[in-house]
Amino acid sequence: MNQAILLLLFPAAAALITPAGSALSERFGRGLALLSYIAGIVYGVVLYPQIAASPASVIVGNWKPPYGINLFVSPLSLGLVLLIYCVAIVILVSDFASNRKRRAQFYLLYSLLTMASVGLVLTADLFNMFVFLEIAGISTFALVAVGREGSGPAGSLRYLVLAQLTTLLMLAGIGLVYSATGVLNIASLSRFAALNPAVAFLAGLLILLPFFLEMKQFPFNGWIGGAYRGASPAIGATMSGLVTVSVAMVLARLLLTMMNTGSAFGDATTKIRTVVLVLGAATVLIGETAAFREKEIKRVLGYSSAGQMGMIAIGIAIASQSAVRGILFLLVSHTIAKVLLFLVAGTSARLSGSDRWDEMRGIARRFPLLGMLFAVGAMTLMGIPLFSGFWGKLDLIRAAIASGGLAVVGVVAVLIATVVEGVYFMKIAHAFFEAPAAAKSAPPESTKQHYGVAFLAPALVLAAATVILGVLPGLIDPWLSSATAELLHPASGYAAHIVTGGLQ
Repeated sequence: MNQAILLLLFPAAAALITPAGSALSERFGRGLALLSYIAGIVYGVVLYPQIAASPASVIVGNWKPPYGINLFVSPLSLGLVLLIYCVAIVILVSDFASNRKRRAQFYLLYSLLTMASVGLVLTADLFNMFVFLEIAGISTFALVAVGREGSGPAGSLRYLVLAQLTTLLMLAGIGLVYSATGVLNIASLSRFAALNPAVAFLAGLLILLPFFLEMKQFPFNGWIGGAYRGASPAIGATMSGLVTVSVAMVLARLLLTMMNTGSAFGDATTKIRTVVLVLGAATVLIGETAAFREKEIKRVLGYSSAGQMGMIAIGIAIASQSAVRGILFLLVSHTIAKVLLFLVAGTSARLSGSDRWDEMRGIARRFPLLGMLFAVGAMTLMGIPLFSGFWGKLDLIRAAIASGGLAVVGVVAVLIATVVEGVYFMKIAHAFFEAPAAAKSAPPESTKQHYGVAFLAPALVLAAATVILGVLPGLIDPWLSSATAELLHPASGYAAHIVTGGLQ
């Protein structure tokens, strides 16, 4: 079963080989990246039945836990790895439609970011989590810095400073945990004797800080505006659709599995979850309010992602079965819908010549399919019935009401944010379908522009996926049940497989 490390090595190999091959052909890096992601999907699909029957601990370097490096492959982690690879392919294919000249460095960085995202989902110890997070942060910074707009480098610099600061604080938290326990293995910490509550609370918050940043949680989301303004639509989709899958998964793993009430973090667990819930509720309101005020469509979608990630943080903090099912469904739904909306935003900006949604008036009249795809993505994020976002929000609201107490604040935040979200998405949709003032004088040639297969194929696949999951949510019910049990009951699943070595 150690061959499962190939899931991590496919994009790593693509990143290493890209510079040499690109010296021969400009398209080499693009083709190699796509082939590596396709290979990862094929291998993951072949591996899934065996993993569904029995999760596996993959031991690296023949050093067994709790002191060695290991990965954990389960239905939850493998399912999210497959989602990451699918999203990576969709974004890369759609980037062809932009007709941008991409250097070899772009594909190298993109493959490194994909590898880091896969690594974050699979890793089972804190130090490797730190390493993958650093790779992801540096890759994201570099990708945003090459944005076409002049604000690209400035926006990415703010992100880099905050990312480096929070990861350094995370390293300090890891040091505190190691000095107190002598181990960094998540499974071992999930059933370690309780530490001093003050030390556990401080160490736990320090470890979570960079994940607050990557999930755009208040007050660590001041970088959103500049970064999304400077990023191309493909990179915006990567930050909102690809990176958030892995960091949300890690936050759930840390808060639900490693920091359960019977772990090294003991009594501090409740306080840490309270902090996460409050920050999540604040992020939902602030993120959606900021999105409401924005005119640049990429920034609207960036702040919208903050609001959606705030909802996921609330669900993780509630930590009930219904809440965890809800946030997993919401994570999958948000990933699909947000990537779709960034594809639509990029094509709309190209066809209209502006990044401002209020200057895209009438574009859906000229290109009705573009308007339909936007409506599908928007209604998914709003949680309209028959779209996948509905089921995640419904489970989350039910769980918050059932939990009572401070969780009710989360319910109020989600309901208010849903209304605000609906208003600004309807404003954008109205502008898209509104007749522009100069419509009668527009040249006939303007309606002859086409979307391009590189945009149309992935966009239609994403739209179909969110509708299918909305109408038939039971399709992923087995995966949701397994993933929920793994996160909430580590002693009988996650920890048992890793501490005993699992399948090797």
